[in-house]
Amino acid sequence: MSDDRLSNEQLTVRILMVSGAMTCLAGLNCGWFGPLVPSIAVSQKVPLVEAGSLISVYSGGSLIPLAIGRQLVEKFGGRNCLLAAALLFASGLGILSLGAGIIGMSVGAAALGVGAGLNGISGTICLLRLATGSSAASLGRLNVFFGIGALLGPVVALAGLNSPWSYHAVYAFGALYALVVFMSILFAKGIDVRVPPSDAMGSKFQPLQTPALLYTASVFLYVGIEVALATWLFTYLNASCNLSKDLAGWSMTALWGGLTAGRMTAVQLFKYIPARRIAIAAMGLASCVILLLALHPGLGAASLAVIFLLGLGFGPIFPTLVSSASERYKQHSASITSLVVTAGALAGITFPLFVGQLFLKFGHRPGMLVLALFSSALPLVFYTVQFRMGKSNSAGMEKSAGAASPRITASSSDPEIGFTTRITSAAELGGKGEPTPAEPLH
Repeated sequence: MSDDRLSNEQLTVRILMVSGAMTCLAGLNCGWFGPLVPSIAVSQKVPLVEAGSLISVYSGGSLIPLAIGRQLVEKFGGRNCLLAAALLFASGLGILSLGAGIIGMSVGAAALGVGAGLNGISGTICLLRLATGSSAASLGRLNVFFGIGALLGPVVALAGLNSPWSYHAVYAFGALYALVVFMSILFAKGIDVRVPPSDAMGSKFQPLQTPALLYTASVFLYVGIEVALATWLFTYLNASCNLSKDLAGWSMTALWGGLTAGRMTAVQLFKYIPARRIAIAAMGLASCVILLLALHPGLGAASLAVIFLLGLGFGPIFPTLVSSASERYKQHSASITSLVVTAGALAGITFPLFVGQLFLKFGHRPGMLVLALFSSALPLVFYTVQFRMGKSNSAGMEKSAGAASPRITASSSDPEIGFTTRITSAAELGGKGEPTPAEPLH
């Protein structure tokens, strides 16, 4: 038994490193995109807004694999999905580095988005399947990589913009990074994770159940708020808080620094405090900070500390939301994960556009107040589904699926061969399944 456990741990680390490397690259792209937009607009001779629309194309591309991620992992396995994601990363960034017109760059942004979405859903599903302890901690570790990348992104952008090759050098660096990851996966052994097909389960996933809808709404709200602030906070600080562009830029660094610190701290706290309690406190902190920024924009240099607290609050929320949904729908973990993450991607497209229109038509402070309203709704929705709503809403589904409870087996413990974990259903094993004991919700 100890060998199997050790094999599972080593496989988890390998998946975390591979998917984390690409998650870091997605964070880098998020961090360097803003500083690169003006250079892209000048080089391609297009309006600034048109150059900035590349981020919407990127987000739109990510929707495709997020929506069908469960089916892709079922059919091709975790390793092949991660391999394809790395290739798409390299292709998309390579096309962007060429700068072959705004249409050509849009194709590159779309390919990059598909790769980011495929890595996000594949890595999440694999880690949730392998998690033996707190699934929130597992996802927290993965999402730390995004924060690190977002922190380093502006630095890479500055280095590229100060070179003779401008943004071309930045995207070429990203393409080379992705190729290294691709080769690492290609020659790595034993990092495959497979999940049972949905028709092997005892029941079908019901996405219109109240808990599923509330988890989806929670992720939609959180991702929408985070992406909208990442897009417009610089403008708000510069225009409404009268911060210089340099200070507003440092404030964005403080946001990503706080987010990274929040996730790293939460990973340790999850060992001692239920994840749901950490998440609800983090949501309250983030909501208070957004309201403070909306009501008292004249904070001056103190805005850096306040925005760091905002990032600190953001840190634990996303991994806890996804892991909580996965734990409630244990037999349909891949399905609920795909659903909520797709909702988050939709929010990443719609919220920045919506808030941008609010800023344009009603002003910056009213727009920030609307974000504060959304942020105050988030803990209420999460509290309802996680603290007030018992498992009875999904107990029938879990019970009927218990007979097909998935099992994890390691095919080899030889370090030269590696570890290939296959998750099979009791029906595939030809034996009678026993219901898996329900783990407590964090």
